[in-house]
Amino acid sequence: MKRISLMLMVLLAAFSVSAASMISQPAATVNLIRNSVISVEDLNAEVERYRAAGMTNVTAQDVLQTMINDEVFLQGAERDGITINDRQIDSLYRQVFSNAQQQAALAGQTVTEDQFEAEIIRQFGTVENYRRSLRNQQILNMYLMQERGEELQNVTEPTESDIQNFFRQNQQTFFQPEAVKLSHIYKVKVVADDTVTAEEAASQNEAKRAELEKVSADIASGAITFEKAVQEYSEDDGSRNNGGEIGWLTINNTAARQGWGDAFCDEVLRLDAGDISPVLESNTGYHIVKVSVHSAGKLLSLTDPVSPEDSTTVHDYIYQILYNRNAQVAASNALQSLLTELRGEARINILYKGN
Repeated sequence: MKRISLMLMVLLAAFSVSAASMISQPAATVNLIRNSVISVEDLNAEVERYRAAGMTNVTAQDVLQTMINDEVFLQGAERDGITINDRQIDSLYRQVFSNAQQQAALAGQTVTEDQFEAEIIRQFGTVENYRRSLRNQQILNMYLMQERGEELQNVTEPTESDIQNFFRQNQQTFFQPEAVKLSHIYKVKVVADDTVTAEEAASQNEAKRAELEKVSADIASGAITFEKAVQEYSEDDGSRNNGGEIGWLTINNTAARQGWGDAFCDEVLRLDAGDISPVLESNTGYHIVKVSVHSAGKLLSLTDPVSPEDSTTVHDYIYQILYNRNAQVAASNALQSLLTELRGEARINILYKGN
């Protein structure tokens, strides 16, 4: 019995070694300045990330070729003197976070560092994985500019005929929706949490609404101007010193509707230029809104600005679209040229036989 048990243990140990070996076996090796192994385990993990992102038609062989290309580029960049330090990655990370905050602010929302980090972890597994992705992308950009900068700058400019044709083919998309330019006096809702009970939050919110009701009555009677009330009563630090102005609200702004709520947005859009609203409630707080401009929806011509808050004309906008498209073609060609050169210099051995 002991002998059988011992044999079973040996067999299990052998199986465990064999299984571990299978998991970590190489899918490919890449050698430009050093031998680097892409394991089957890493390949499988990358395939799962693609599929989790909805790219279900990508094969493992496709993903493996992309991983080989990435490794070839990174080794080539290192060989040719491209470096990036942690301080630069920190700066890129902060820039992405700042962009996320600005996008959220447009919808009347906020993004904390903890929320941003949680979203990074959801998408990339760990913050370190995301930082590595930032690093690799920056290295690629720097390397491509160093090696193919002339090709990247050799972008074909769109002609007037190109612009006219694009406009005729897409004219219905150049529609300026109904919009209002608004300012507000704002009180932020108190939300129940570990420090504030639901009853306390409700009481504080009722007090804020009551205070704005009095302010609204004072504005209506002429006892105080809207602009003076902004300075004295608004809790929006970003607009308090600018007369409460927060920009434009378009009828189809889904981010604003998600942040503030449909009811609030619809009430604001009913106001005419010069109107001052009574106290309005949004998802995030209480507002007294003043509308300075109310723009009706219309189809745009080539000479019209693309939006009320932007001096860029439709003509200029189309020019930039077509120029960017040509720039992407130039970048793609330059990237493929450099990749072909590097792969020709590297020793690449593909061992993975799956689909």
